[in-house]
Amino acid sequence: MLKRTTSWGLSLGVSSIVLMVTVFASVGEGSLTPVAYAAEKILSEKEAIALAQKQLKNLGEYKHKDAEFVDGIEMLWGKSIWYTSWNKENGGSLGVQQDVVSGKIWRYEHLGEERDLDANQKKLTEDQAFQVATQFLKQVTTEDERSRLSKPNEYPDSDIFYTPKKQGIDVNFTRIENGIPFLENGFRLIVGNDGEVIYFERHWSEGKLPDASKVIEITEAEKKWDEGAFPTFLDKDMASVSRKESEPYQLVYEFQSNDPQFVDAITGKMLDSYGQVSQERKIKPLGKTVPPSTAERKLITKDEAQKIAEKQLKKLPGTYLSSGRIIESGSGSDRKVWFFEFTSQPGEGKKSDTVKIGIDDSGYLVQYNLNQKTRFREESKKIEKGITWEQAQESARKLVQTFYPDQLGIIYAVDYAPSEERIKEIWENDEPYEIEFGYLINGVPAGDSSIFQVNVDAETGDVVDLYNHYYNLGPSGDSSLPPKNEDTIDVNAAKKVVKENKKLMLTYFQPKVRGSNGIMKMLEQPLLVYRYVGEKGLVTADGKWHSFTKERKQ
Repeated sequence: MLKRTTSWGLSLGVSSIVLMVTVFASVGEGSLTPVAYAAEKILSEKEAIALAQKQLKNLGEYKHKDAEFVDGIEMLWGKSIWYTSWNKENGGSLGVQQDVVSGKIWRYEHLGEERDLDANQKKLTEDQAFQVATQFLKQVTTEDERSRLSKPNEYPDSDIFYTPKKQGIDVNFTRIENGIPFLENGFRLIVGNDGEVIYFERHWSEGKLPDASKVIEITEAEKKWDEGAFPTFLDKDMASVSRKESEPYQLVYEFQSNDPQFVDAITGKMLDSYGQVSQERKIKPLGKTVPPSTAERKLITKDEAQKIAEKQLKKLPGTYLSSGRIIESGSGSDRKVWFFEFTSQPGEGKKSDTVKIGIDDSGYLVQYNLNQKTRFREESKKIEKGITWEQAQESARKLVQTFYPDQLGIIYAVDYAPSEERIKEIWENDEPYEIEFGYLINGVPAGDSSIFQVNVDAETGDVVDLYNHYYNLGPSGDSSLPPKNEDTIDVNAAKKVVKENKKLMLTYFQPKVRGSNGIMKMLEQPLLVYRYVGEKGLVTADGKWHSFTKERKQ
């Protein structure tokens, strides 16, 4: 019997022939609740391999290497899969994901680097890539599915689709139902320069679609969007967009995950990317202290890092002693982080706490952990009486103020609150509240890449985790970026640029929401929304449209 231990330590036995399938269904605005369906017969490893070979004609050139059963709790769509890998003698390998019940291919991918074109080979045209992709679909999709698809690249692919950095031509087929595009559903392929499909991904919701006869008029939806849509004004790391290391930060308007950006076609309310009702977010720093700017990054030693960790601990109530346990991560040119473990010295008869503090080689606190409560490894208990979201926010804010007193002028609390149903789920599963903070540059948010998380025990109110590993804007970073000036357009002008470059359309929408224990999941029930559809991009501070789609094609 094959067993797989997940990243959370779950041992998964798969010799049995039935599986209790658990998905997450919508029970409120942007909320999830687990729903168990009747047991279904699952494919054995041998059956899955046979079905893969039947669908993927080129597998005859490859030798099967191994197989893993992956529980649905780890997957975006909540479906369990077989993951098989395949190798070819003269080089090259493949990875295949299949639904454990139907055997449908969810993902197919050439692993490793793509082959370069020979000197005599001509670069594939877009029309040729479309033909290759269409033929591949005949192998891995049904005739009924193909009858409900758009023309290739008729609509932009959704951000829900995984975007690997692979050479080739992207081909996107969007699902169409009742004449309405479903941007989060369909099939995405990448055709390599040699004319072979090197990547395929299926997204196909089985949830019931909302009634399109009850939608508001598009003129009303446009008015709602004009009044209620609010992109965030932020300092964007353009290198993350263009993949050019030399690209600097730039002031832009861009819709972030929690920004109101879609109009619910039934209710007329503004929704964020999670499908939750949303309003313009307030961004306010936690204090006034701002660290001095320095262009030079001064590196410290392990001993110096330990002294900093001990100094940070003295800010907390109680007494802590080092356990002597130190873990180092990172080597060579990578940033080093040292993790120091301490134990509290409580009074007689009281239980001691174990605290872990991570300090990087710039002397910055990047992680704090209390009693190393590893989710999924402990049997969850239902919280009968817990704290409120507001109380958790205050607890998280106090710890951030304690550890970063000289940074409070550049740190803000992310303006977000989960739905009542999501909070019920947190209590039901004994999950922590996940409170987020971000960084400001000259009073402007530094974007999603600067967000860090503080986890608060929903029962006790204790902060159990702080993760700030992606921070790069502190004393060693560049906090002297250009501030907003007279040439910067306002938010209404930015929205006008969006409207000039996109088209307002009625579409189905499959939100990707925060599910159990922080895992992102798809809502089982799709929504109907009006949104501006077109090439991906953002608006620069001087009012110009910056297209990601064009950059991708360059």
